Amino acid sequence: MQVWVVAGAWLFAVLLALVLLGFAGYELAWKARRLAADRAKLDRTVPKLSALSSQLQAVADRAAALRPAGPRPAVAEEPAIE
Repeated sequence: MQVWVVAGAWLFAVLLALVLLGFAGYELAWKARRLAADRAKLDRTVPKLSALSSQLQAVADRAAALRPAGPRPAVAEEPAIE
């Protein structure tokens, strides 16, 4: 009688382990697919951000060219603490 109880407990433990491992494998595969899709989306975004960065640099260069070349306005100096 005790042999069947032990065998049943082992069978239950093995089945439970198989179910948990199967679920964990499914979760890992699902998350890997999701991360790959997110990575692809980010890879498509990088060139757009690079183009935007170069456009912003061009605008900054044009804005700097429009500023007068004369001396900058004087800024009052703060008194030195001795």
